[in-house]
Amino acid sequence: MLLLGAGIAVVTGIAYNAAAALQKHETLQVPRATAGILVSLIKRKVWVAATLLSVVAWVGQVAALALAPIALVVPLLSIGSAVLVVLGVTYLHERFRRIELAGVALIAIGAAAAGAVETGSTASRIHLSVAAQILIAGLALVAAAMATRSSSGLALGTASGFGFAAVALFSKEVGDRIADGGLGAVPHLLAGPAPWLLAAVAIPALTLLQAGFQRANAASVMAAVTVPEAIGPVLGGFAFYHERYPHGAGAFILPVGLVFAVTGSVLLAHGRKLGEPRPAVGSA
Repeated sequence: MLLLGAGIAVVTGIAYNAAAALQKHETLQVPRATAGILVSLIKRKVWVAATLLSVVAWVGQVAALALAPIALVVPLLSIGSAVLVVLGVTYLHERFRRIELAGVALIAIGAAAAGAVETGSTASRIHLSVAAQILIAGLALVAAAMATRSSSGLALGTASGFGFAAVALFSKEVGDRIADGGLGAVPHLLAGPAPWLLAAVAIPALTLLQAGFQRANAASVMAAVTVPEAIGPVLGGFAFYHERYPHGAGAFILPVGLVFAVTGSVLLAHGRKLGEPRPAVGSA
């Protein structure tokens, strides 16, 4: 089950970033906006298809979180960032400096290290209390509001990341309930706050992500998303789900792996701004 969850997480990360490349392309075809950008994008078929791909990827995320620990699943999702760099160059005509490519490598190394530490662990199936769920949503929305004091693409990406961090925790709640009770758990889920709070943070997060795509290159924005989206759920796994912190060498490797992933995201986030001329081939 653990290896299956890890495999699903990797595929899910690739799908999320492929969808992001398509969404980025479409955001450049509509007027620049923040609050009302989804109104324009919902009319574009490619954007709708990309968003549906994200929904399919979310189902994969739910499954992965039900099968494997958060500290394994979340770093593995970051591996998809490399796909977005490739698509950024070939499809979106973005260019990256060597320091940004080093960032991609650090994300991959950090994700692999953090994942290796968790290979002997199992996923927790503790259900969150209503108070805990409201607290998670509140913290995510407050943090996102603080991040949006700046309207840069990276700030909007960071704000979006706080929302998606909460989405990951609510996704685990949904996945765990269905894993324990099958489809019969759906009515119980709908009677509780988890799916509604998930929607309450997911829609603003999606809006901020699309607005961020209009202001900076796709990989830079997704890198900014990765920092809170990776750290938040991992800390939530320890705090709310009582997932066991690794012992021995793993107690050192896990935080170092996460630091590598976050450092890689920071390096990657120093991408060229939207509209900046492409450098000559071979330039750094």
